[in-house]
Amino acid sequence: MQLTIIAIVAFFFLSGNGWAVDASPKDDAYHYMANGVDDQLYNEWWYFNVADNDTQLQVVYLLSDPDNISSERKILVQAVAMQDGQPHAMGKHHSRGYGGDRNSPMFDIDKSGFSTEEEPNLRVWGEVEDSATGDPIRWDLIYQPTARPWFAIPVQVHIGHLKGDWIKWLVYMPSAQVTGTLTIGNRTKSLQGTGYHEHAWGRFALSDPQITRASVSVPLDGFSLAFAEILGEQRVAFLGVEKDGKRIVFSEKQIKINYSNSNYSFDSMTAGIFPDAYIVEADNGDYTLDLAVDVQKSAATTLDYRPPLPSVLIFQQVSILQGTLKSKSGEKFSFQEQGFSGFTAPRLHPIFGRINTSTNNSTSSNITIVARNERTGQQKMTNVASNGFYSLDANFLDYLADRTAPWVAEGDRVKLEMMGQGGANSTVAVVLSINLSEDRQEVNL
Repeated sequence: MQLTIIAIVAFFFLSGNGWAVDASPKDDAYHYMANGVDDQLYNEWWYFNVADNDTQLQVVYLLSDPDNISSERKILVQAVAMQDGQPHAMGKHHSRGYGGDRNSPMFDIDKSGFSTEEEPNLRVWGEVEDSATGDPIRWDLIYQPTARPWFAIPVQVHIGHLKGDWIKWLVYMPSAQVTGTLTIGNRTKSLQGTGYHEHAWGRFALSDPQITRASVSVPLDGFSLAFAEILGEQRVAFLGVEKDGKRIVFSEKQIKINYSNSNYSFDSMTAGIFPDAYIVEADNGDYTLDLAVDVQKSAATTLDYRPPLPSVLIFQQVSILQGTLKSKSGEKFSFQEQGFSGFTAPRLHPIFGRINTSTNNSTSSNITIVARNERTGQQKMTNVASNGFYSLDANFLDYLADRTAPWVAEGDRVKLEMMGQGGANSTVAVVLSINLSEDRQEVNL
């Protein structure tokens, strides 16, 4: 009895002004319980990744609006497999039901799921169909943790633009040794690599906040790192490091993220732009961390909702994370390792194109695209990717302002301008007439 009580009590670890809460296996179980309050906004996901030399796999199990109150229910498993020299294999499987245990990590969606395998290990398995080839993608893996779990967001916090919305976020395996198999079509590969597992849940609109996240670990050095920044009505951020069994946590106000205008990439499949390199700086008084995230591979996935509700655009990424952790007493640890990152943003009706900088001797790093809806007067601005592409779209705040036609309506005229450094007018583009029957519209400047 005494051991049971000890296992479920949360302990607080202080490091400077940062704090975190330890977690138990029950915390990684599913949490949904119908109570009649905003259950149509309920979302819960479990995310797993593994890297083994030239192969990386990322898997998400999602439970969204499980009782289908909004008629937008999503119970699914999604997988992205990346192998050097091969096209990305990616797909998702939708289901009408799920099974789980509220007291231990166990969840299943048809042929996919996870469960405890000789605690604290987890067995993670599943199957989806490659959306491009139709080939099956199967995985059967054992995750053995090599770092302690911790609550990155232990107390409900407001993350979007809806009153009373909230999220909790659990980093259940900051670092794990992963073994098993990955099969794509008729090719099976044995995996023996490093993995990570997180779990988040709450009541919020899934297409509302913008989320940037990254994780990396070096088990031989006793090092792991997990970071996320969530932008909604307010900013929420966390950053936790474990080194040689010592947990070091930075609070939201101690974390700064810097995006460079020249470090954006354009995805031609979704007409979305994402940061492909950024800097994170953190200082809690006892430790400082300088972190650079450099995206090496990226796969765009979407969760679609019926317009005019924005859908969700998710970039699953493999990145190089490089940085230095320094203590106030002078100790220093530097790392440069392959890890994972991600970027999530709303998507409704992107307007995109490529700029021509030859006429004014400008570069994409000092160009801003400005779009103005002639009917409403609403104006939007966006950055330009390093290859000259831009993309702009509605967000969830637009949807709340006008749920029938967020930002643009059918037939609206949108004037686009290419602004040079200092706000000088460089080029006035065509006036675009909006056609919402198209998935996206292209305007080259």
